[in-house]
Amino acid sequence: MVSKKQKFKRELDRLWQKIFVAENPECLVCSNRTSAGHHYIQKAQSLYLRWDLRNGIPLCQHCHYRHHKSGDPYIHQTIIKRKGHKWADELQKDRRIIFKDTISNLEEVKERLQEYGGRE
Repeated sequence: MVSKKQKFKRELDRLWQKIFVAENPECLVCSNRTSAGHHYIQKAQSLYLRWDLRNGIPLCQHCHYRHHKSGDPYIHQTIIKRKGHKWADELQKDRRIIFKDTISNLEEVKERLQEYGGRE
């Protein structure tokens, strides 16, 4: 059985994707149409950054597949080249921030995302 908290996290994941793709229509690597917001710091590595729009990389389906299936180093190199080392360093630092996934904290994340532009 899926808990209320798990359902809420899935809802936030969908909201984050919707906002991110709408705000970033071009793939960062090849300039094709964005199909996914890729998390630079993996969702499992940082709950704090999981719904942070700064942690997103706009990728088309092809580049996202290449990154996940073959680990194509060109994808990672292009991301760092375009986003910058300062951006990557800030995310690495913020990755260590502890975020408790209580319902009230998740509700705050939802409010913040909705204020940004993801009203449903």
